[in-house]
Amino acid sequence: MTLPRARQIADTVRVCLYVLIVVGLTGGTAKAQSRSGYGSTSSLEGGDGVTEDIHLDDIETGAWIEIPGKPLKPWFDAKKRWNEKYGLKLNFSYQSLHQRSSNNTGLDEAAGGRMELNGSWTLVGRGTKNSGKLTFRIEDRTTLGTTIPPSKLGNEFGSGTLVGTGFSDYARPNLSELAWRQSLMDGRLRFVAGKISAVSWYGGHALSSPKRAFQNTALMASNARAFPGRGFGGGVAYQFTPKFVALAGIHDANAKTTQNPFDTIDEGEFFKSMELRWYLTTPERARWDQVRFNVWHQDARKQAGVSDSYGANIVGSKLMFDDKVMPFFLAGIAEGEASIFRKDVAVGLSFAFDTTASKARDVLGMGIAWGEPMNGALQDQITGEIFYRFQLLDNIAVTPSIQMIKDPIANPNETTITVVGLRLRITF
Repeated sequence: MTLPRARQIADTVRVCLYVLIVVGLTGGTAKAQSRSGYGSTSSLEGGDGVTEDIHLDDIETGAWIEIPGKPLKPWFDAKKRWNEKYGLKLNFSYQSLHQRSSNNTGLDEAAGGRMELNGSWTLVGRGTKNSGKLTFRIEDRTTLGTTIPPSKLGNEFGSGTLVGTGFSDYARPNLSELAWRQSLMDGRLRFVAGKISAVSWYGGHALSSPKRAFQNTALMASNARAFPGRGFGGGVAYQFTPKFVALAGIHDANAKTTQNPFDTIDEGEFFKSMELRWYLTTPERARWDQVRFNVWHQDARKQAGVSDSYGANIVGSKLMFDDKVMPFFLAGIAEGEASIFRKDVAVGLSFAFDTTASKARDVLGMGIAWGEPMNGALQDQITGEIFYRFQLLDNIAVTPSIQMIKDPIANPNETTITVVGLRLRITF
């Protein structure tokens, strides 16, 4: 690395650390309330789930800079009326991510934007535990003045995991979810069917969203598993007790989010998954207090040349110390060619500032992960990340982050790569 380049990376790191320190030492306490009156969700998904986004983005926790008069209040009041009259919940968001790496063998900068409309329309059993709803997501992802989006920055230096998860480049706006969700038996039995994610249902934790928390997939879920795109699939879950839930799903193994799902479903190759969940406290705290054990199998993908694959993973987390600290761990093991890693392990912590009953205003997260590649010719990779998400304005969150990738699996010439990033998120 040249001296000017090293100084540039060092300066960026210092700026990010300064923001982390200053933001972490200031601020007050805010009381949570719903902007549109949407209330809590009974979704079994996490991370990037549609219903989870709608719920979390409607919680108001205060901000560092308060704008007098609440200029967006008429908009949230309108959303409340639409929900009360029609059962329609809407959530708009825009997020951007800019990243720069210390890589000197390829492109070292990436930026991308992601615009979304999430919707949930309850058409059956509104106001009851046995409701049926149509959920949808329309999104557009683009690069922002760089050659590549953040999702491809890791490829430039041989990383086995994505360093800019969730920020790819779509050729046009895309309908990435259209599904029917139904609850029966007073909400104990739930199922979903349609174009859905095969990822967000399984093996996640409260910091798995690339829009709110970690940016590197190594710390979001086990990478010792297959990752099909969004396509045709279905899932069913049953709550045996308030603390024990089992779910299973089947998804198109060849699905690609931006393509017509009818193009691949007739190949008859599927990703199947089963998961057992133990909620350590109450279902209302399930996002944080949980242990999940998951097993999966993916059929051989003949055209793609990927062999029959299978594996298992476990993830656990628990809020502690007056709900301000959440340690988490995850681990996985796999066989076959569908996953990057044969084995992986990750541990981490989050520290919540200005906590409320259902959402923290600001969060500091850190974690470290190790992965053994499925290909024995590649080297083991260690990944670390630290981020601080702070609520700058009522509807604008800012997240600086630093990643360290030691021994990228496909680049024996690099010992350690540093990736600094800045994420902006606007919701309304």
